[in-house]
Amino acid sequence: MLVFAVATIGSAYLTASAQRPMQIFDPFYHGETAERVFFDRYAVTGELSYRPAGLLQSDNFSSSNVPTTVSDPFGLSLKLDYHLTNGFNLGFFVDASGNTASSSLSLSWVTLKYYRRQENMDYAIRLAVDPALDGRSGFPQTDLAFLYASSLSPTLRSDFAVGIRRVQLGFQQIVPTDAPPIDPDAPIVSQSVPDREILRSRAHGWEVHMMSGYNLLFDPAGSNLFVSFIGEGGRYDLVEWTVANAAAEETDRKTTEFSGGVIWVRSGLEFDRPGYQISPFLSLPLKQWTPSGDDYPHARAQIGLRLMIR
Repeated sequence: MLVFAVATIGSAYLTASAQRPMQIFDPFYHGETAERVFFDRYAVTGELSYRPAGLLQSDNFSSSNVPTTVSDPFGLSLKLDYHLTNGFNLGFFVDASGNTASSSLSLSWVTLKYYRRQENMDYAIRLAVDPALDGRSGFPQTDLAFLYASSLSPTLRSDFAVGIRRVQLGFQQIVPTDAPPIDPDAPIVSQSVPDREILRSRAHGWEVHMMSGYNLLFDPAGSNLFVSFIGEGGRYDLVEWTVANAAAEETDRKTTEFSGGVIWVRSGLEFDRPGYQISPFLSLPLKQWTPSGDDYPHARAQIGLRLMIR
C-alpha cells in the first residue's frame, strides 16, 4: 500500500530547535490515532502544511535565551510504516526540521507501535526516539504515548492520546559580537577581535502532550468531520554559552528555566474512498503560555491537506 499525505512538519532544524518548548511542526498527537491505518506490509506517507506569515500571530521574537530565526512557512516530511508482526508496526520519519543533526533531509524519528483491537475499541502504545547523534549518551528526544480510540455510536468515533517526552537538544548559531566593525584599510594585526562568535545552546527538560478528538461520520465509507483539542506543556533548563570559534574555550555558561504551553484546536474533513483518502484541515492556537519578560515565539495557524492513496 502506498500512502501519500499532505500535513505538518517543519522548515529548517534551527527553526524547530529555537521554537522550544513546543515544536511548531510535530509529527505526533496532531491527528495521531490508535487505529491501524494500513493493512498491507508497509505504507509510505508524505506530509505538507502551510503557516501563512502574519496569520493570527507573529513569529518575530528577540529573547536572549532563544536564537532568532526566519521561519519557513512550509513544512514537509516523509514517513515509512512497516508491519513487523501481528500487533507491531515500525515507523521512520524523514524531514528537514525534526532532529538535531542538520537542516538537510534526515531521519528525525524512529517509532515502534503496539496496537490491539477489542470489540469497538482500539488501544496502542507508541515509543518514538530521535536517532540523531550529538556526542552524548541516550537519545536527544524520546517520546512515549498511550492512544485510545472507540466507536461511541454508528456515526460518532472518539480519539484520545496522552504522552510524555524527554528533551535533550543542542544547537548553535553564529551571532555578532560587541567588537567594532572591521576596517578594511586597517592593518591585519590590529583586527585581533573577531566581530562574530558561536552561540551554543542546550535545552534539557520534559514535555507532556494530550489530545482528545471526535469524528462525525457522514457516509458508509467512513468519511467524517473531525474536531480535536491538543494540549502541550513543558519545563526546561536552557543553557547557553559562546565561543570565538569551534576550537576556542567557552565562556561562562548561563542557565535559565523555562515553563510554557500551548492549546490547539484542529478541525477538518476526511473523505474516504476505497482507493484514496483526502483530508483538508486547519489548526488554530487557542492559548499559549510563556515566561513574562521575554518575547518568545508564538504558535501560528496552520492549514494543510492530507492525501492518502491506498
